[in-house]
Amino acid sequence: MEQALFLGPFALVTSASGMNKGEIYADAEWKRKLISAIAEACAVAKASRAEVDAAQIQAITDGLPSSIRSSMQKDLASRRQLELDAIGGPIVRGGERYSIDVSTTATLIAVIHAKATE
Repeated sequence: MEQALFLGPFALVTSASGMNKGEIYADAEWKRKLISAIAEACAVAKASRAEVDAAQIQAITDGLPSSIRSSMQKDLASRRQLELDAIGGPIVRGGERYSIDVSTTATLIAVIHAKATE
């Protein structure tokens, strides 16, 4: 579960920004978006009765190498098909189901979708 909660937000933020982890952490706005996306994913998971710890998810992200990029980000750059709905869709649908604000996640998905169709 923790890996999925880390993967979704990280893939969405790196793909939307085009930045690696170090660049995201150096940019206050993008780092805020990453933290927000993690919080949204954790809130949906908790609402569906999963035991999650947002601080632990954040610690996993903090411990990653600065140069790391997500596979979705690499796929987007190479114009390959994205697993956008499989990664971000459950968060958005869970937000709708449990009346949780997942606006950061929804915005990231929209940005990535626009980039993929350029």
